[in-house]
Amino acid sequence: MAVEDHGTASAGWTALGCWVHLVVTDPGALGAARSMLEADLADLDVACSRFRADSELVALDHADGRPVRLSPLLAGAVAVALRAAELTDGDVDPTVGEAIVAAGYDRDFSLVPPEGPALNLVVKAVPGWRHVRLD
Repeated sequence: MAVEDHGTASAGWTALGCWVHLVVTDPGALGAARSMLEADLADLDVACSRFRADSELVALDHADGRPVRLSPLLAGAVAVALRAAELTDGDVDPTVGEAIVAAGYDRDFSLVPPEGPALNLVVKAVPGWRHVRLD
């Protein structure tokens, strides 16, 4: 725990391939706040990770276009992703997963060596966000 100048406290760690920096205004609440955030991030990982064979997102991907009942967490994430696609006119597109894998991003950053052979890039068509239906 780091106590900062203005009566705040903070903690930092990695989760979901990102650096997490939590700051609270009540230093005594840092432990509980971190526990809550870690639990929320763990839930997000189980629902939305494309790197976990047991994630809900991977199960959805294996549904091959059949309708699937989603948890509220994954449904909310899909709704946000579709809204981002709409607002950016497709510049942000949640259907690019297969193309990203074809480009070599097929594992968590922590498993990618800092140096390696040149990538053999493959251009791959994506279904496009407009083909996703969320009800």
